[in-house]
Amino acid sequence: MDDNKVLTLVSQERIPLTPEMRLLLEVSNLRNATPATVSRGGVLYINDNDIGWKPFVDTWLSRFKQRNDDNAMTTFTLALSQYLSDSFLFDMKQKEVAAPVCEMGAISTLTTIIDYLYD
Repeated sequence: MDDNKVLTLVSQERIPLTPEMRLLLEVSNLRNATPATVSRGGVLYINDNDIGWKPFVDTWLSRFKQRNDDNAMTTFTLALSQYLSDSFLFDMKQKEVAAPVCEMGAISTLTTIIDYLYD
């Protein structure tokens, strides 16, 4: 990306960004980024342990609110607050398992299963 908001790809194709367009890149590292690339963009480092799983669940629950399904939203809110307590998640981390799963992965799997059952 140059100063004129033109993105140049590896194939030398040039894509101009209009004022309405924004470019958001999610990368695992900046090992191969040039200093010019880093200086032109804002870099946010977000650790999933700092944020936790609650914002993900809140976003997931808001979909039921948009559908005006108050019964589902109330049911899932009560169920998740009952079964996803901090002590349960702490126990999940401490138990020995064949394949370790991160906390966010477990929550994501649970919400995916509920979505399929709900539909």
